[in-house]
Amino acid sequence: MAGGGVPDGARYSMFIGSIFVFNLIVGAGALSLPQAFAKAGTIAGICLLFFLAFLSFMSVTFMVEAMSLGNAYLKKSESVNNVSSASEETLALLPSEALASNFAIEKRLEMGRLAEMFFNKIGVQFFYVAMIVYLFGDLCIYAAAVPKSLKTAICGGTGNATVHDTDVCMGSLSAGQSYYVFLAIFAAVLGPFCFTNAQKTLLLQVSTSLFRWMSFIMMIVIATMGISSGKGFDSTDTIPESSDIQVANLQGLSTLFGTSIYAFMCHHSLPSLVTPITPKGHLTRMFLADFGLVFAFYTLLCFTAVFRFQEGKLQDLYNANFKSYSNAFCAYFLALFPVFTLSANFPIIAITLRNNLRTLIESTGHVLSPLAANVGLPLLTLIPPLAVAFGTDNVGLLVGITGSYAGVAIQYVIPAMLCFYGRRQCNSLAGPRPFQSWFRHRYWIFFLMGWSALCLILVTFNHIYTRS
Repeated sequence: MAGGGVPDGARYSMFIGSIFVFNLIVGAGALSLPQAFAKAGTIAGICLLFFLAFLSFMSVTFMVEAMSLGNAYLKKSESVNNVSSASEETLALLPSEALASNFAIEKRLEMGRLAEMFFNKIGVQFFYVAMIVYLFGDLCIYAAAVPKSLKTAICGGTGNATVHDTDVCMGSLSAGQSYYVFLAIFAAVLGPFCFTNAQKTLLLQVSTSLFRWMSFIMMIVIATMGISSGKGFDSTDTIPESSDIQVANLQGLSTLFGTSIYAFMCHHSLPSLVTPITPKGHLTRMFLADFGLVFAFYTLLCFTAVFRFQEGKLQDLYNANFKSYSNAFCAYFLALFPVFTLSANFPIIAITLRNNLRTLIESTGHVLSPLAANVGLPLLTLIPPLAVAFGTDNVGLLVGITGSYAGVAIQYVIPAMLCFYGRRQCNSLAGPRPFQSWFRHRYWIFFLMGWSALCLILVTFNHIYTRS
């Protein structure tokens, strides 16, 4: 990484890269979609999901182009430093081989490094506040949610019984004490990954991806079996009639918006995931396939849920609807779904936060020693979220508010602005631009910025509406 980042590490194929991206997009937040989808209505819900997927894909293409522009800007700066007599015209008259590589994504440039290249001082400060708040909030949620899910699954078993902290669990321990045991295991297993790079999590990503696919397919198949048979899990579980299913509900749509606005988020970790991919010839198509696959899964998951369970019976986390399923293995497996998804995302997000913290520190002129860079920063990234999770397992309200507004910046505003100002900085550079966004006109960037402003209004309304 330019500017003293951790080594880029080994390369991997585009297929492996697509697994990384899929894992990052499809987190435990997908489990909250069916309930909100049922309230919004089937037609309104699928239209909103498609629109959000499209906008998120657009901003991803802006982010990829910004990474390409950042590499070109860095090469331009190095050329000027190495050849003091070089002018803009000289740099534009390079051999065709050099021109072809001007915009190649070769160095991993985190969003913070790109912000320093293309933004002014206020823009850089805005970026770091948004990024640190968002990523730290995510890590706090993950550090609390995984031990809490393990506590619920192991101490509560199957069935509809609620787990209380005073319940006996794991021999002489209470359920509340078991939470701290699971938190310690979580830190011991996933903590070491925060000291490496994203490529070292390959085995974790592939294995959890398999579990994730199995979980999705299992929920879809079980729900479909219930729809076809017309029978629920017990006498209180009935299949809804067609007339019971809403088509469009404006009030429910606001709830779905608040739930799904970040359902396609992956932008913050793109530099760590995209740079090692070799070759990168069809990078945009890879993202299009990933987003299309995620959208198809979300749609299928929501439709089977809506036609299988009564709207009033759908749980906040959809996997909880399968706690009373007759097959104990499936019930336990689905109860652990958040563990599979969040365990894979935690190291990636922690590495992204660590890399951006390093860029922030080094941008002030401080040179980190190997001990500080390789041990101190990972600990700084890891310890605070674990401390928050140790203090409480309910960080949803605080992080929900801060993450909502910072999330709009990370998903929409910053990628669009990086691309906009990056194009200005690299306007004089010649050569083909293989990673240029499909949405080349600047009006697309203006449209995304307008959408971001609307998002802030809608997210605020959703917070107020949910509380009321």
